[in-house]
Amino acid sequence: MSKFSRRQVIGGAGSAVLVGGASVAKAAPNTTSSLAADVCIVGAGFAGLAAAWRLKQAGASVVVLEARGQVGGRSWTVATKDGGWVDWGGQWVGSSQERFYALIREMGCETYPSPNFGKTLQRSIYDASTYHRVDEDLNDQFPGSEVLKSIYRKLDDIADTVDVNAPWAHPQGRLLDSVTFAEWLRQNVEHEGARQFIATEVGSVPCASPAEISMLHLAWLIKACHGIGELFGAAQDDRLIGGTQPVARRVAEKLKDEIKFDAPVRRIQWNQKGAVVQSDSVAVTARRVVVAVPPSLAGAIEYAPSLPVNRTQVTQRWPQGIVIKVSMVYSAPFWRDDGLNGTSYDHISVMGETADSSNPPEYSKAGILTGFVYTDHARAVSLLPAEERKRLLLAEVARRFGPKALEPVSYHESNWTEAQWTRGCFTGFLTPGATTLFGSAVRDPVGPIHWAGTETSTDWPSFIDGAIRSGEREAEAIRKAG
Repeated sequence: MSKFSRRQVIGGAGSAVLVGGASVAKAAPNTTSSLAADVCIVGAGFAGLAAAWRLKQAGASVVVLEARGQVGGRSWTVATKDGGWVDWGGQWVGSSQERFYALIREMGCETYPSPNFGKTLQRSIYDASTYHRVDEDLNDQFPGSEVLKSIYRKLDDIADTVDVNAPWAHPQGRLLDSVTFAEWLRQNVEHEGARQFIATEVGSVPCASPAEISMLHLAWLIKACHGIGELFGAAQDDRLIGGTQPVARRVAEKLKDEIKFDAPVRRIQWNQKGAVVQSDSVAVTARRVVVAVPPSLAGAIEYAPSLPVNRTQVTQRWPQGIVIKVSMVYSAPFWRDDGLNGTSYDHISVMGETADSSNPPEYSKAGILTGFVYTDHARAVSLLPAEERKRLLLAEVARRFGPKALEPVSYHESNWTEAQWTRGCFTGFLTPGATTLFGSAVRDPVGPIHWAGTETSTDWPSFIDGAIRSGEREAEAIRKAG
């Protein structure tokens, strides 16, 4: 890819005129610098970093504006005192997530198999006082398992009929987009326990309550993530030595000074030949822009001129999901002594799921349990005082794994809804009716502005892999455009 000519974009250093003579707004009073680049990337999560790195490799000059003081977006890894690590954000890779695996290798990082020593605890759909001990490797049969599997098959069957690149074109698209997941469950699942279980587990993917998401968008998400079996199985096969954020940090090292931190983008002024991207501290004049933040945050940026109606409207129908990720570090993975692998599923309790997130023993002897509080439960407990919430959640873990769970060495809650530059996790989701109303508007470029982020991916959306794919997709589109 040949480098863009800056003379095509700007009239000279510090120029306030885009190609074609479209004037741009003056910098905000506290703007301290003006920069020029072929491409300006908004956001230094995995999508923005992937776009910036591939563009730089292709010979383009880039500037990345990041609102936070760190890279990685919804990936956040923290070191422990004994030499281990805890992922407070995204932590898994698996299945056909080739682009994440490729970036891991490219950055010289390594993976290890997710811990799986023993049996899984699964709360009974028939007797709420009982947890089944399930050997997932040898025999996943338990009371009610066939009922649950039949429901999963129905969901997969619907998902198989969806075109991931054009779900709105489904022959029954408007009908599926008008039916919520909650209504579908009422119509198709007679058993209350099974209905609650499926609502909790499947709703955990977009972190949306069943009443918030349409069957069309949910089916699209399932199809784009290669089916129920992959979503709840192989997609969690591996973890990363050192955590996921170090991969982002190594990409950032290759970009060197091209990333500007603590620079939330407030305004993008654009015409067909370029744009000025303005944060509080820096204004970047560029021929093209990649906005690599969640749709809801992209919609909060001021655009001049205003974006097309469908693009403006789709961001208003794309809220972020809500989940609280709880990291509990213990002196040892004590649950393994009881023949358990740390995984549990509970469709009634506030904490809907747990997983063993311990490091390999050569790095740390600690035991790490990760817990997830989803959707309506997350909203409810967010209102509690922090200590009361902690006591409640640890008590639930103790009911599953014993009294040792009450005394973690360290405890941390990641509530991404409270993070100013995320506002929700794992991903965003379209509200009922919006898929057929707005089609591909969330991905369609507008003049020089391109859109990235895991929500825009048609392959592994809501995962780090989807974020990387989206950034590389837009980088390739810009490269081809020249």
